[in-house]
Amino acid sequence: MKYKMAIVLFLFPIFLFAQDCSKELLAKKPGAWKEGRKGSVQNVAPTDLAKEKTVLGGVHKMIATYYRPIGCEVSYSNVFGKNKSAAGAWIADPYHYAMYILRYLCDNSSADKSKYYTDISTPTTVTIAANEIFSLNNLYAGSLATDDSRGYLKLAKRPVKKDGYYFMGEEIMGDRADKIKEYRWLITYNDTLPFYYVSQKEYLMIQRKRLQKDIQDSPGDKTYLDRFISNIDNYLKHPDDELKQPAICMWNEEQQFEKFVVEGTSGSFIAVKPNLDYYRKKLPMSFPQFFSVVYKIAHVDPVFEENISNIQKVVDFAVLRNMLGK
Repeated sequence: MKYKMAIVLFLFPIFLFAQDCSKELLAKKPGAWKEGRKGSVQNVAPTDLAKEKTVLGGVHKMIATYYRPIGCEVSYSNVFGKNKSAAGAWIADPYHYAMYILRYLCDNSSADKSKYYTDISTPTTVTIAANEIFSLNNLYAGSLATDDSRGYLKLAKRPVKKDGYYFMGEEIMGDRADKIKEYRWLITYNDTLPFYYVSQKEYLMIQRKRLQKDIQDSPGDKTYLDRFISNIDNYLKHPDDELKQPAICMWNEEQQFEKFVVEGTSGSFIAVKPNLDYYRKKLPMSFPQFFSVVYKIAHVDPVFEENISNIQKVVDFAVLRNMLGK
């Protein structure tokens, strides 16, 4: 009797292994971590690089200790280095940790109906970056680049404090039918921000200077451009209290300023600049002075939904804040 029982128990896992592949079965399959390819490192001092690897190692440990992939392989990698011309005076290095949720998919082209493979691309990722905000025209820990033609950065919406941290908002990426969204967070020193809101007056002066340069470069456009300068000059006569308010502008009126709009107007942005007073300037370049966290997810698959939800539970913003300035 024991012999027969042993045969049954031995065959049972073989039967499970030989089952036809299905999306539902793969969604429950225990996943795995896989270290991604190492990229090149540019313009980072060796001592700073060692520290930055330690910081991102701590980020990975925070997540990998408690999160277990399910129905997917999670490829992760670290990115170090910077283009020196991307900012003026650098205060801290940008570097980041990235996770890619690669689903297990049935191989419908195989004669073996139980066969599956790991996807090679994904719309669902997690990025934790030190000293860089990707969504804000790549705001770095430093001044604007010396050759920056705009003179400010464009913020889609004002950050909102949630549970002690800044929620930078959500944004639909690409075609709305794809249901891909980014959810963005910012972890900073106390209640301060690494950028400041450009006042209406400062914005008007930036645009006036640019228009004057445009006239110098294209004298034939003077008559056309003069009317925008005249409009700016009229705005500069407004009361000081009004001109101190944040500049909220339309995306399609950058080149030819028409008016300021109410915050939240469709197609508008808030002009901001790096806040250099935010930083502790005596710290080494390698120290994180703020973290940005971005969850990008395609809301079309339960594997993406479950894994991102589980990752969000273990990404501890308090731990990240405690790493700042250290």
